[in-house]
Amino acid sequence: MNHARLTTLLVPFGFALLLPLACSKKPPPPVVPAAPVAEAGADADTDAAPLAAFDAAVMMPMDAGVAMTPEAGALVPPDVGASEAVLSLALDKLGKTAAPGMTVEGEQGRTTLQEGGHFPMLITLQPNRCYTIVATSPPGNVTKLDLKLLAPPFFNVAAGQSGAKDGASPVIGRGKAHLCPFLPLPIAYKLDVAATKGSGPVGVRVYAKNK
Repeated sequence: MNHARLTTLLVPFGFALLLPLACSKKPPPPVVPAAPVAEAGADADTDAAPLAAFDAAVMMPMDAGVAMTPEAGALVPPDVGASEAVLSLALDKLGKTAAPGMTVEGEQGRTTLQEGGHFPMLITLQPNRCYTIVATSPPGNVTKLDLKLLAPPFFNVAAGQSGAKDGASPVIGRGKAHLCPFLPLPIAYKLDVAATKGSGPVGVRVYAKNK
């Protein structure tokens, strides 16, 4: 018997073996009706208690002062934008009195300091320009800020500092006492912002004008 004829005989037999798997004559198992959904009432309240507890747990961060951003779903403090606006308004007001006739130079510095903490910044002072440096913290946060400008190369010599009675709004180069570098090259100084008393957000701004 050749292979072709053997294959012809085995194919129907193999197909017959598969029939019980695909076409069983046994009756299908009885359908068990699903449990009825509880109507709103006393019984539904009992079943809803775990769901209410779960909802309360999920919503806890919202009640704890954390906001959800719609774009990425990240949890962020809700007062970030508010503190930025408050700092900007406070620096605007301080700049009008401490640096009249001057314009903002560079980006505004912002940080959060604990009492006794320091925030270093590098500030490049250009020749033929005069500078006033201001900082502030919103009411109820840092109540005593100190500014100190340190000269290169080792940043261990003070080139200017805020007043002892400046409180939460220190200034270097207030009014007509501007800082006017006499060197013909741009020089990078280190500004040290220190929270002597209190803690919270702090904003720093540099004002400048031509000589």
